[in-house]
Amino acid sequence: MPIHIRALIGSLLALLLNSAAFANDSSFGDANGSITLKYQPHISMDKESLFISEAEVRVDYVFTNTSSQDLIVPIAFPMPPMFFGSADHSSIDNFTLKVNGKTQPTEHRLVVQLADKTDITTELKQLGWGIDEVAYFAEYGEIPKGKPALPKEWLDEEQQIAFTLSDYFVWEQTFPAGQSVSISHSYTPSLSTGIPDTANSIIDTYTELACLDESAKQGIRKRNLIVRQDGEDVEYGVEWSHLSYILVTANNWQGSIKDFKLTLKKSQPTDLISLCFDGELKKTDPLTFEFQQKQFTPKQDLSILFIRKPNIE
Repeated sequence: MPIHIRALIGSLLALLLNSAAFANDSSFGDANGSITLKYQPHISMDKESLFISEAEVRVDYVFTNTSSQDLIVPIAFPMPPMFFGSADHSSIDNFTLKVNGKTQPTEHRLVVQLADKTDITTELKQLGWGIDEVAYFAEYGEIPKGKPALPKEWLDEEQQIAFTLSDYFVWEQTFPAGQSVSISHSYTPSLSTGIPDTANSIIDTYTELACLDESAKQGIRKRNLIVRQDGEDVEYGVEWSHLSYILVTANNWQGSIKDFKLTLKKSQPTDLISLCFDGELKKTDPLTFEFQQKQFTPKQDLSILFIRKPNIE
């Protein structure tokens, strides 16, 4: 007899919704409680192969149910929070999922949380606010026409939004007793980017976020484009994009990741990549860096900065 696990296990994440969400066969969208982490003791992550570029994120997993009973588990792939304001923010697109090689449909869910993880998804929806309205407010500091004001406790001291919006892709998965299940997903990642910026500005913003060492800082300055125009130096700066990937939640599975591989790929050989990562990446070709380790336990999420010299004709 299969056991229904009352948890959302994510792209390296085990998530638990409040009990009201599972009072009947209602969809995940009916959930109104805060999302919290939950350890999943009966399923091990035997393999994870993670590929990241600016154009694609692709992940292949092998999970094994180590218990003596089938487990039916609602799964959620969580995406990093969206950011709005001065930098452009692309949305996640082309999400595809396969289980044991077969396409698996998913349900898309938007989750809105305050800094203390209070879930305000339903409340925001009831106000008639969505992603477009939040982006408009963040960019212009004005309430969208025809919409009510946001509660003051949802704003910070500067009257900017004090909550995050995140995408989740969810479905229900059966893990047969004592057997392995292969799960693969890919998507066009959400990037924070914008017009070319000066090397000094990028260094100030991303030294901590992308763990810029002196070599990376020198590389950014080297790619900083300055053009002589009408007798004056015009600084075009560097082209840039920033990508975040949730990794530490792999710790919610049984034990470590038994076999982990990370592949990073640049768009051009002259591009620069800097990231926060607790492992040594090896360059395998002009575009590709790889890391592989047995019994890997991630200690931090990935924060990746891509830099290139502008192509000004």
